[in-house]
Amino acid sequence: MKKLQALALVAAFGLASCDFLKTTPFPGYIDRTDISLDLSDRIEAIAGGESQIGYDLQTVTADGRSPRLLLLVEPPSTDKSGAFDYKGKLLVLDEDLVLRGQAGVASSIDYFSKPYSYTHDGSNILAGYTVLTQEGESTLSPPDPPKLGSPHGLEGCAFSDGANTYLFSIPSGKYTAFELSYRTYFEATWGIGGDEDPKPIIPAAARPSPGVQNYQNLGYQLMGLHYNADEDETTFVFSEPTEKRILAVRVTRAAAISGNPLLGYAGSWPVPASAWPIRIEADRPKVAICGNGLFLARRDGWMEFYPWTETGPLALSGETVRIAGDRALERPYAFLDEGPGEDAYMYRFDPASKILTRYKEWWR
Repeated sequence: MKKLQALALVAAFGLASCDFLKTTPFPGYIDRTDISLDLSDRIEAIAGGESQIGYDLQTVTADGRSPRLLLLVEPPSTDKSGAFDYKGKLLVLDEDLVLRGQAGVASSIDYFSKPYSYTHDGSNILAGYTVLTQEGESTLSPPDPPKLGSPHGLEGCAFSDGANTYLFSIPSGKYTAFELSYRTYFEATWGIGGDEDPKPIIPAAARPSPGVQNYQNLGYQLMGLHYNADEDETTFVFSEPTEKRILAVRVTRAAAISGNPLLGYAGSWPVPASAWPIRIEADRPKVAICGNGLFLARRDGWMEFYPWTETGPLALSGETVRIAGDRALERPYAFLDEGPGEDAYMYRFDPASKILTRYKEWWR
C-alpha cells in the first residue's frame, strides 16, 4: 500500500512539474548570455553584513559619450538611534562590465536616486543630488538641487541638450498627476533657469474634476523619457495605473519645455487610449526606453520589446518581440541600444548571487 502511495505521489509530482514548466517558461535570454561579474565581495564590504539591501540598475547614454551602467547598492540607512544615515553606494561600470568607480554621497543626509542622466557640463553624470564624473568621482552638487517636499521631487527623469540639463518629475508626494514639475540647469555653475512652471501632460479641459471619486489616482506616472539630439525631440512614456496601460507621446524639446500640453487632445475626461500615439495594455510593468523602442517586463514574467519610429510622429513600427522573462521582480534590468551599427545589450543583476550579467540583444 505504501509503495502504491509513493508511486501516486511521484506521479502527482511529475504532473505538477509538467504544469509548472508550462506556466513558468525557461527565460528566453539565457542563450544570449555574454559576460558576468561577481560583485559579492564589494557588496559585502558596502553592506557590512546587512541582508536587507535595495538595488537599482540604470544605463546612461548621450551622443558622443561612453555609455555607463549604474548599480545602486542601498543597505538600511538608519543608525542605532534611528536617525537617517545614508550608506548607499553607486557602482559605475562601462558597457563591458569594467568597474570604473564607486561613489558615495557628500553627506549622510543626501542620497542617490533618480534622475540619472548625462549632464550639460562636460561628461558628468547627474545622480539625484550629486554630480559625478564618468569614473564615479564626485564633482559638485547643484547649488539648489530638487529636494523632497519641494515641487521638484526626485524620482524624475532628465536629459541634456549640451547647453542645459532638463529635469521632469511628478510633483513630490503625489502618486499620479496631470502635470510635470520642471527645472532647467545651465552653465558649469549649475545655475537654475527662470521658467519652472508646471508642464501639463493633458489639457486642463481634459482633466477630471478634483471632486470626482479616486481623483488622486486618476492621473499619470512618468516612467521615462528619451531625447534624440539629432532631431531635438523628446519622447515621454507614462503609466496610467487605473487603466492598466502604458502611454507615450513625442514632442520637440521646445514644446516639452513650453506651457503647452504634451498631448494635443481636444476632448474631455476620460482621455481615451486612442488619443495617445502609443498605448499598451499592461499592469504596472517595469519599463525601459531606448531610441528605437520600449521594453516592458510584465508582472507575469514576460518581456517585450515594442519598436517605434525613431524620429518624427511617434508610432509603433514592426512586430513586437516577446520572450519568457523572469518572475522574480526584485531582479533589476537595464538595456543599452544606441541604434543600428552599435552593439546592444541587456543587463541583469541577481541580488541572491550578487552577479551582474550582460546578455546580447534578443529583440533585433
